[in-house]
Amino acid sequence: MKYGMPYKGSKNQIAETLIARMPPATHFYDLFGGGGAMTHCAMLSGKFQYVHYNELDPLVFKGFQMFINGDFKTENRWISKEDFYRLRDSDPYVAICFSFGNDLKSYAYSTEREKLAKAIHYSICFNDNSLLLEYTDLKGFSYHSEDIQDRRMELQRYLKQRIENLERLGILNTFLNDIRKNSISRNLLNLKNLNSFKNRNIFLTNQSYDEVQIEPDSVIYCDPPYQNTNKYKVQFNHQEFYEWLRHSESQVFISEYEMPDDFFEVYSVKKLCSINDKGSFTVQERLYSNKPIPNTLEF
Repeated sequence: MKYGMPYKGSKNQIAETLIARMPPATHFYDLFGGGGAMTHCAMLSGKFQYVHYNELDPLVFKGFQMFINGDFKTENRWISKEDFYRLRDSDPYVAICFSFGNDLKSYAYSTEREKLAKAIHYSICFNDNSLLLEYTDLKGFSYHSEDIQDRRMELQRYLKQRIENLERLGILNTFLNDIRKNSISRNLLNLKNLNSFKNRNIFLTNQSYDEVQIEPDSVIYCDPPYQNTNKYKVQFNHQEFYEWLRHSESQVFISEYEMPDDFFEVYSVKKLCSINDKGSFTVQERLYSNKPIPNTLEF
């Protein structure tokens, strides 16, 4: 199951594990909503009657609104590097799908790989193989499915059947890797996953985390920008956040790598993170709370 939009630092991989460590309640608040993976998972968990998504960044907030409203359903534009830097600050589709690691800032493809990525995009999305003819013979190839994911797999199978020619050209690994990593197969497909948002009690706010009004009987979750990691677009004061947690009357769950000693570690889990299209590394994600977990609490 894919939760939420593609987004830097998304909790998609571990959302179910984290939600399972939180008690049921009437309300669930995702105060640093980002791509909405935790919001999405909380809705489907059945543990909460109402789910609240909050995000301060107006572009990300707009993107999540479009996501749950189905506004990406027919989206399939190819975005060049020039288009990206012209539109990234105003168009959520451009910023989310065509940024490297979904960081909303840098273009996903190097100059050398942009041409190949565009060729794959045109083939999968528009059934236009003309740009791919430079790399291999696709004159006899046609798709059997209209679904983007199915088309990606069909093209990958077709190329594997022509492994000898592609190896001779020295591009097989690059080609298949681009298909697996291509933003259309990986990002756009996730943006079209709408069914689970229909007829759900979800509320959206575009505020700072400390401005959101919390209802009684709530579970609060925070996934702030991590300390000592790549900077997000929005500046964040960690010391002010810690003080807000210390003075909060509610029990708050926080995702981080490390927290000050007066916070309580609830759970830890390993998560795979991508460095680039050639490698990845594993991190130890931790779930903390601002208050001790009651011994009587059963998850």
